[in-house]
Amino acid sequence: MLKEWQNFRKKLKLRLSFAKRRLVKPSLPKNHDGKVLVHIGCGKKNSPEFINVDARPFAHVHIVTDDITSLPDFSDSTVDLVYMCHILEHIKRKDLKGVLSEMKRVLKDGGVLRLSVPDFDKLIDVYNDSGKDINTISRQLMGGQDNEYNIHYSVFNYRCLSELLKDVGFQKVVSWDPENCKYHDFKDRASRKMKANDKEHMISLNLEASK
Repeated sequence: MLKEWQNFRKKLKLRLSFAKRRLVKPSLPKNHDGKVLVHIGCGKKNSPEFINVDARPFAHVHIVTDDITSLPDFSDSTVDLVYMCHILEHIKRKDLKGVLSEMKRVLKDGGVLRLSVPDFDKLIDVYNDSGKDINTISRQLMGGQDNEYNIHYSVFNYRCLSELLKDVGFQKVVSWDPENCKYHDFKDRASRKMKANDKEHMISLNLEASK
């Protein structure tokens, strides 16, 4: 009974948040350093220096869209940093280059696309350490599939994602550390860990690409 009540409250809170967003559009942030930061697929995360973009109309989402192959709210070369955490795997493979090219379009010269995705190589380590129990990694590979947006279409490792970024014209690809990084004072899946057979694994591939 308690669990049912908690689930009801959770759903009600979500509906109220959506209703508020339909009535009131949040103001765009103005950062002291003048930087324009965009969080694509922010979900429930709300870091106040970011312009939030998401398919679901949470109260803090500035731009509601489920098509990130086109971001008409942003002119060419106007953004300093685009952040996408565990979003790219939700994009169909045929659309990946289109999405990455759109991020490159909106970035200023020298701007950064900061990505975090499930790392296939690390998930294989989890799988092996779990005694090859496929259930340990199925959610990370295929998504939770509890709503229309929570389905995975793509998998990545370092080589695959680095090559993809360079193919669309990014000049430099490096790793980034979510525990020691500017404009990342919040916890999210970039620092996600999974445990298998008493061993802990960081399961995210965190890469930055410069325009």
